[in-house]
Amino acid sequence: MKETYNLKDVAKLAGVSLGTASKVLNHIYVKPDLRTRVEEAVKELNYTPNVIARSLKVNSTKTVGIMIPDISSPVISKVVKGIEDFNRQKGYNGIIYQTALELNGEKQAIETFVRSKVDGIFYIGNTVEAQIAERLKEIRIPVVFIMTSYQDEAFSSVTIDNEQAAFVAVDHLCSRGHKSILMMAGEKNDPNAGEPRLKGYLRALKKHGIEPDLDLIHHGGYRLQRGYEDMKGFLQGKKEFSALFAVSDEVAIGAVKALLESGIRVPEDVSVFGFDGIEMINYIEPSISSISQPFYELGSEAAKILMSCIGEDKNNIHKVLPFRLIENKSVKDHW
Repeated sequence: MKETYNLKDVAKLAGVSLGTASKVLNHIYVKPDLRTRVEEAVKELNYTPNVIARSLKVNSTKTVGIMIPDISSPVISKVVKGIEDFNRQKGYNGIIYQTALELNGEKQAIETFVRSKVDGIFYIGNTVEAQIAERLKEIRIPVVFIMTSYQDEAFSSVTIDNEQAAFVAVDHLCSRGHKSILMMAGEKNDPNAGEPRLKGYLRALKKHGIEPDLDLIHHGGYRLQRGYEDMKGFLQGKKEFSALFAVSDEVAIGAVKALLESGIRVPEDVSVFGFDGIEMINYIEPSISSISQPFYELGSEAAKILMSCIGEDKNNIHKVLPFRLIENKSVKDHW
C-alpha cells in the first residue's frame, strides 16, 4: 500500500517550518534556497496537496482584483497582459473592473473585490483619492498601484520617473534648436502624470536658458479626441510655436491631425513629440517621436510585488522602471 504523506512530512524533510512549506505550495514568496528545498521534498515524497482543503485553510481564492480606468486604452491593455501572464504562471485568476475614472466606480470595484474575497488588488493609472486610499487600507488586502502612487506605507507601486522622462523629451527638442515649445499637458491636479511631466518640461527649458511662456502651457486630457479638439482651439489664438510636447501619444496623434487639417506641416512647420510609445505612433505619417514606457513590464513587475505581499505582513515596495526615447520622423531641427 502506498504511503500517504502530509505537509508536515514535506516540511520535516525540507528542514523548514510548516508555514514556510505552506507558502511555497501557495505561490507566496520565500527565499529561493528554502523554496528549492521544499520543492525537492515535494518531489521526493510525491506529495499532492488537497487543493480544496488548502484554499480553505489559508483563506485564499487564488484571485486578484484589477481596477482599470478605461478598457479601451491601448496603454491599459498592455499593463493588464503583463499582470495576467505572470498570474497565470502562479495559478491566479483576475477580476477586471472598469471604473470609467469615476469615484463611485472605484468604490464599487473595491466592494466587488471584497465580496469576491480576492487575495490582492491592482490599481492602475488614475489619481488616488484620499477616501479610496482609506477604504483600501481598511479592507487589509495587499494593494499595488501601477503608473500611479500614494504616499502611505500601506501601499506598493510600480512607475517610471515621469518628471525625468518629460525632461529628456523636451531636452531633446531644445537640443535641436526649438525654443518655442507648446506643451499639451495633463490635468492640473494630476500628481502622477500631469504635474511631474510639466515639471520636467520646465526643467528642460531652464537648462537651455529658455524663459517659459505660460501661454504655451495648455492643460487637458490624455485621449485622442482631446488632443484634436484642444489643438484646433489653440490654433485659433495664433500663438506661434515650433514644437509640441504632448502628455501622451494619443494627444500627440490627435494634435497632428488638427495641425495637418489647418495646413501646418509636421515636422517641416511644427515638430511633435509624444509620450508612452504606443504602437500607433509608428503607423501614422509622419511617425511620432516619443518616450516609451515599459507597459508590459509595469504589469508583470507589479504582479511579482503583489505575489510577494500576499500572505506576508509587508507592503510599501516601490519600483521605478526605465523608459527610453524613441526617435521617429516627427521632429526636425529648428535653427
